[in-house]
Amino acid sequence: MTTTPKRRTQPAANRPQATSSSWALRYEPPAGVDYTKSLADTKQRPAMMAVTGLAVMMMGLYFVNPGISGAINGIGWLLRGRPGTFDHFAAVSNSFGHPEGVLGSFLGIASFVVIAMLSMRYIHRQAPRWLASVQPGMRWRFMLIVAIVAVVVFNLSYWATSGRSDFHWAPMQHAWLYLLIIVLVGPLQAAGEEYFFRGYMQQLIGAVLSQRAVVVLVSAVLFTAVHGTQNLPLLVDRFVFGALLGTLVVMTGGLEAAIAMHAVNNIFAFGYPVLSGTLADARTISEVGWGMAGVNILAYVVIAGLAYLIGRAMKVATRTPM
Repeated sequence: MTTTPKRRTQPAANRPQATSSSWALRYEPPAGVDYTKSLADTKQRPAMMAVTGLAVMMMGLYFVNPGISGAINGIGWLLRGRPGTFDHFAAVSNSFGHPEGVLGSFLGIASFVVIAMLSMRYIHRQAPRWLASVQPGMRWRFMLIVAIVAVVVFNLSYWATSGRSDFHWAPMQHAWLYLLIIVLVGPLQAAGEEYFFRGYMQQLIGAVLSQRAVVVLVSAVLFTAVHGTQNLPLLVDRFVFGALLGTLVVMTGGLEAAIAMHAVNNIFAFGYPVLSGTLADARTISEVGWGMAGVNILAYVVIAGLAYLIGRAMKVATRTPM
């Protein structure tokens, strides 16, 4: 794909080096590389930086994420007048039996946007905007157009197949509050996963491994693994989803299309169950049939393909500036 990325304000040879401040920004990505090579600067000792960055993200996954979720559950428990024990309240909430559970889960995962940006800034001494895209920065118009396409395709896919027989109108209590959280905070949750798996993780892995396909596959495996128990069709569904999003990030030079596609998927994956009273089942889903997995994968492929074509039409940059 031919692109015309913006030129750097400084030649690559004159990039900023060490300054008097130990936390100063010191590096920029190499010139003319794809998204996965944004951290491939030999001065940063890629292997050591990858291990350090991975450790920080794992700490976020196992401590920050559940900490935020637990704090929001605690606030909800106190505001409700401490009904029963906190452990029981938290268990129901974490199964999305209370709106606090949805909010806590989504904000906990959304925290990875902040964790990834801080890691870029203070571990790699690189501006966090390089996580969004190779432009650098977020290309909002591109993201919005892909989101609109995803809304159309996901809904056509759903109502043409499982939605016609599986959906039954039976809104949950406080459905309006659930939907408000899902629509407003759901995109932040999707952004958190994308900044983690397709953003920071792909850049970390790409700093060590040379093959882009391997980088994408490793990221997809990690994405699939953290989703817990799943039968084979659901595992394939999630792996293909992760691999397609990772490929899309490389082919479009940024996270925008992946975030849009992921956000729309999650909004409807949780939104329709709120309206049919099956949110708890959607939260703990561990099995699907091959038919549903196939329909989902077809929708993913169509949206990813259209997103790529939209990116080409908009001439989004796919490599860092020269």
